[in-house]
Amino acid sequence: MLRVRMLMELKGKGMIHTKQLELDSGGSFSVTNITDQVREFVRTTGIKHGQALVYYRHTTGGVWIAEHEPGIIADLEALFERLAPKSGEYLHHMRSVDFNGHAHLRSALLSISATIPILEGELQLGTYQEVLILDDQVEPAARYVILQVTGE
Repeated sequence: MLRVRMLMELKGKGMIHTKQLELDSGGSFSVTNITDQVREFVRTTGIKHGQALVYYRHTTGGVWIAEHEPGIIADLEALFERLAPKSGEYLHHMRSVDFNGHAHLRSALLSISATIPILEGELQLGTYQEVLILDDQVEPAARYVILQVTGE
């Protein structure tokens, strides 16, 4: 199971609020739903109209706004395996530092950030949309997500 905890919260001048989350990645293909943490942070800022930025600070994953449903997650993992198999031979591995070439290539299909509108103090996500962090690093590792809320 993945654990989410706040590392820091900064309140900037004006109407910019920043918070950093630390995710404990389980290694391999991990998916963490941070929708509740983003919603709660938006509420604590008092911003009624603006936007929330979710930024992933790593090169082996990204932010995905989608339905957090086991079938979709399994289908995405299967798609990634067809496109960039874990067992593939990647030039990245020639450095003999790490063997996560598949994770870097898979992350190219994701975005490292997402911006979500805020209206009346609420994230404007669709009925089935959730904020997911995907990471495909081989070994378990601490991962960091920056949340930034701006507006008035």
